[in-house]
Amino acid sequence: MTMVQTNTPSIWTNKNYVKLFTSYSISTLGQFFDMIAVFLIFSYVWQAEPWMIALIPVAYALPHAAFSQFAGILVDRYHKVTIMLTADVVTACLTVALIFTANPWAALLVILARSTATIVHFPAQQAIIRQVVAPDHVLKAVTLNGTVNQLSKIIGPFLGASLAAAFAPQVSFAVYAGALVISAAILVKIRHLDTAGTSISKEPREPFWQTWRNGWQILFSSKVMFVSFAFSLAAFTAIQLVDAQFGVLFREVYPARQEVLGYAMAASGLGAVVIIMVMNRLRELKRYGSFLGTSVALIGAGFAGVGLLTPGISLFWPVIACFAVGVGAGIFSVVYSYILQKESPEGKVGQMSGLFNSLTGVILLAAPIAGGLLVQMFSVFGVYQAVGLTVLGIGVFGIVFQPFLWGKPQAEKASESTGMALRSEAEDKKEEAGVS
Repeated sequence: MTMVQTNTPSIWTNKNYVKLFTSYSISTLGQFFDMIAVFLIFSYVWQAEPWMIALIPVAYALPHAAFSQFAGILVDRYHKVTIMLTADVVTACLTVALIFTANPWAALLVILARSTATIVHFPAQQAIIRQVVAPDHVLKAVTLNGTVNQLSKIIGPFLGASLAAAFAPQVSFAVYAGALVISAAILVKIRHLDTAGTSISKEPREPFWQTWRNGWQILFSSKVMFVSFAFSLAAFTAIQLVDAQFGVLFREVYPARQEVLGYAMAASGLGAVVIIMVMNRLRELKRYGSFLGTSVALIGAGFAGVGLLTPGISLFWPVIACFAVGVGAGIFSVVYSYILQKESPEGKVGQMSGLFNSLTGVILLAAPIAGGLLVQMFSVFGVYQAVGLTVLGIGVFGIVFQPFLWGKPQAEKASESTGMALRSEAEDKKEEAGVS
């Protein structure tokens, strides 16, 4: 890793990025206002059954699992800013419709449609960063986006719940719709990027399904991409088995203190924000396995730690364990976004991001359900210990076998190739000078 040099121009001088970042920040904060409102209206207003509430994350994740890999291709082929702008407007309209929805089934259908409209956002966001930001600023852009995302996870639900308690959950929906309209208005100001950096050409375009197959071929033929995907997804699966069970665990440890779950979530969010701000000082990442392995090991250690809690134990220990989980999650979110930016072939960032989003979407559909069944069959403490130690082992494996699994990233290879070329050119000049 390389620290930022003092003579490097600030990313904040990049007006296009500032507008893009502002749009992303506003819409992301509004998204977490909306998410808490959805659960509140289902749980308290409509008094929905638990099995129906369990369908909410399915409605959010299903379109991403099914369609993100195809959305990534569309993002790479067409105007990225216009796609994001259109997605914001459609999502805002559907959110307004959600305000007037009167029953859970209709709300689930609106949420499903709205989630489908948002599948283009992650691949488009990843692709436009590479177009707008200089190579030296890619890591900084990724960490800034990660910081906003983590802060929104802390601030959004708190403010959204307070707003819903003071007025009604529908007010939070209105806030989200307004945030999306503001986001779209900002994106209008950078629509010129669609013509300035478009990859659209007049040459015959490769058939859609061939492009889809080629994306999978790229994934399997690139050692760095394949190993990063496989490692990340293996860890992500283990994490999602128990991530939704924190409430069950803390109910057992602190039966009379519901606020402890909030403390744990805040500690996790704080850990993520702190480490992302530290990584914001870096210029590039070179040992992907070391970073991913460390992140996964920290998450595993944190999970194993909370699995060892006993009833009435001091709050210090769950807070420390969850802080470690947050640090690991922060590193993880930055590194996989950076890998998508740096290791995806030119013009394929959107497609590779879409592939990753599809695969994680599938895991989000299956792993939490499997985790719930495990907790019902066995002790929640035993499941956390087993999953934590497994995740810790995956992380250590990545650190130890980094040189064999990942090799050298493209950036380092390119740097070495450039250095070899310069040395070869210098030697040729010396030989020519000797001959003359």
